[in-house]
Amino acid sequence: MALLPASRLDVLRAALLVLVTSCATLVLELAAARLLARFIGASLHTWTSIIGVVLAGISLGSYAGGRLSERGASFRWLAGLTALGAVLALLPLGWVAVLGDGAALRPIPVLPRTFLLTFLGFFPVSFVLAMVTPLALRLLLPDLGRAGRIVGLLYALGTLGSLAGNFLTGFVLVAWFPVPTIVLTVSGALMLCALLALPRASVSAPPVEPAAPATAGAVAAAVATPPSTGVDLRARPVLACFLVASASFCTLAIELAASRILAPTVGVSLLSWTGIIGVVLTGMALGNFVGGHLADRWPRQEVLAGSMLLAAASCLLIPPIHQWLVLKGHFDGLGLQARIVAYTAAVFLLPVTALGTLSPQVLRLALADVERAGRTVGRLYAWSTAGALLGSFLTGWWLIAKVGVYPLVMGASLGLVALAAFVGQVWRRPLFIGATAGTLALAGMFGALGLFASPCTEETDYFCIKVNQVEHDGRRLLAMQLDHLTHTMVDLEDPSYLGYPHGYIHSEVVRHVAARTAEPRVLVIGGGGYVVPRWVETYVPQVRMEVVEIDPAVTRIALERFGVKPDTRIASFSLDGRQYLQEMAERGAYDLIVQDAVNDLSVPYHLMTREYDMLVRSLLKPDGLYLLTVIDEIPRGSFLRSALRTMQEVFPHVELLHDARSGSQGQGVYIVAGSARPMELERLPELLRGLGIEQPRTGRVPRAEIDAYLAAGPALLLTDDFAPVDNLLAELFLLREQVAP
Repeated sequence: MALLPASRLDVLRAALLVLVTSCATLVLELAAARLLARFIGASLHTWTSIIGVVLAGISLGSYAGGRLSERGASFRWLAGLTALGAVLALLPLGWVAVLGDGAALRPIPVLPRTFLLTFLGFFPVSFVLAMVTPLALRLLLPDLGRAGRIVGLLYALGTLGSLAGNFLTGFVLVAWFPVPTIVLTVSGALMLCALLALPRASVSAPPVEPAAPATAGAVAAAVATPPSTGVDLRARPVLACFLVASASFCTLAIELAASRILAPTVGVSLLSWTGIIGVVLTGMALGNFVGGHLADRWPRQEVLAGSMLLAAASCLLIPPIHQWLVLKGHFDGLGLQARIVAYTAAVFLLPVTALGTLSPQVLRLALADVERAGRTVGRLYAWSTAGALLGSFLTGWWLIAKVGVYPLVMGASLGLVALAAFVGQVWRRPLFIGATAGTLALAGMFGALGLFASPCTEETDYFCIKVNQVEHDGRRLLAMQLDHLTHTMVDLEDPSYLGYPHGYIHSEVVRHVAARTAEPRVLVIGGGGYVVPRWVETYVPQVRMEVVEIDPAVTRIALERFGVKPDTRIASFSLDGRQYLQEMAERGAYDLIVQDAVNDLSVPYHLMTREYDMLVRSLLKPDGLYLLTVIDEIPRGSFLRSALRTMQEVFPHVELLHDARSGSQGQGVYIVAGSARPMELERLPELLRGLGIEQPRTGRVPRAEIDAYLAAGPALLLTDDFAPVDNLLAELFLLREQVAP
């Protein structure tokens, strides 16, 4: 039975629902990490679980929506699903309220707990909202002649909605509003859209008839689709599903590779992820739109195969374009957000756009009749999302660490070449033989030039780790670089050399603690190259030291190559810092806790909140000290101001320490010290002189200067619900550019 043509109002209403539900899904996905960090930390496993659960919900929801569309479709269905999604969006807030401090879940191992929380909180809403798109397509698709354009339009609108949710959350909402407010706003917006869809529409889709052998739609399909000598996807639905899954797999692999390729240039933060995801979604939207028009204009397998070859060739261009842009410094004058977007767009927009053209073409070629369009779209969209899901898990958990990002890009390109050859039956067309050979030759040439060789000593899920020799302070040093920051410099012959000034401050405070406690216990969050733990073990051996470093490869390299004794007594743990403090650290047992989990402008937001500081205080002895490393500027920096205010909410006594040799203002590394009792740091110079140290490195910012700094601008109270750390640090990036030579 044919559908009645949809009015313009109906098209707009359906488009709005697809746009808003996709936007809501992305906002909730980004908010998920903030809501769950207090229970499971913010490690790679957390992000992978969130992305995986949401993608699984979208995949299964798309399939269910396609099946549901066969029973008929109307705007009442769309309104009902959107309203249900609005209710389910509130589930995460309910779980957070019920769980409290999360103590009831701690007997469950971390990985199962991570999956359980993400599933309970975010699978239901992503599943329900994903059902909207197949039903909307069933309403708007009157014939196969416009199938490509309609599918491409809805895919593009869904992607644009995700794009809007991505930028809105990363650049605006998180910076201005607590996470519960964001979730409540999403729920309200969904309910409003549901109400807009309720009035009686001028179009509805009847149930699918049990199936005559040859429907009018099937006849139309035969007429509308020109004969092709390639593989007929209407007769091979499994192949169609495999193709869309492969396209999505490559897209997600490229997206995750982008984060690691750009990390040495712009770092890794919420802002970098927002920019990368935004550019990828923009490319997908453009590709979906263009692919829909290609599918209607030239619905042939050879056009699809040509699009695959174009995608393969554009993937090959990623390494040379990126390296050329970095070498020339074309975007060095831009602010952080603009630089992230510019680099990502210049390097990754073309390949992602080319990949985005594939799914609408596959769907158009796989459609056999209009009546089952919803089911076909739902099935293919489900497999497309499943491919993205596999690409996310496999790339994030295994491929990057095992093969590296540049070989990963090469592999994706060669896989697309192989698919293009099969789909287009390249051996039957001399032109395609030449295009395929040219693409392979380009890959061989770039490989011979070394463009796909990893620049890292070791690539991990968290960092590009480089270990090399450097000259500094007139010494020959071994350096560890994590992404774009030289994190550690050690003199293998001299453990007393600590490299950066804040390392000397840490060492002097350790001596202060050791002077009043026979066997002090020290916990360091963020091990890096173990420069301070190595010093402690050498010069204050009575200290019992624990080091928590989230990346096990960083710990392994530090222990093997950076001068730590083979029989070291240092206890090392590869875990998110907050998870360790919540689940493994002993309450009231530590004399000193050092928070050094920073990588230049990349700071774990969940380690900066009032709730985290309260957790730290519960682990300290009554006279214990907490040292928080912060990179910022006085007097203009906002991040340090917020860190100070947050620390003052928890600790009665707060000091601001700096390198005594460089003054108490300007850009640099500061240490916020907190304690429940007076720290007595004024005695530190006398103690150090007794040890032969005439010029201490630990300087104390005068109280009057601290008060003036706090009064000079807004000092945010950072909480688990509201911690715009990345946005505050973006200001420091701009300040650096202002003083750069």
